[in-house]
Amino acid sequence: MKKIITLAAGLLVTSTTFASIHTTHSQTSIESASYQTKAEALEAGFDITDSLQRLSVAQLRSELPIQTYSKVRDITIDDTQVSVEEFAVVRGDIQYRAVVNVNYHFEAKERD
Repeated sequence: MKKIITLAAGLLVTSTTFASIHTTHSQTSIESASYQTKAEALEAGFDITDSLQRLSVAQLRSELPIQTYSKVRDITIDDTQVSVEEFAVVRGDIQYRAVVNVNYHFEAKERD
């Protein structure tokens, strides 16, 4: 009888732990520095995309905004989109920056 109670308690604890882990889909934007031409900004945006693809899960954990979760695992970048934004800090001085929109998902447990 003790074995059955111990087994039932163990299964209850295990199922509770697994129930709190879920897949979260999210997105963020990363901006490059400013450049004099659209072509330079676009190239910088693709450089950011390439560097994100090369990062390990541990590195992605620090690069992407997932701090509200604990026990994060299996971070996957689903897709990225690079656009160029035109802006001016002073009148007549047009500059460009890349904006990389990153869609990603991961498995995690929400922090209590």
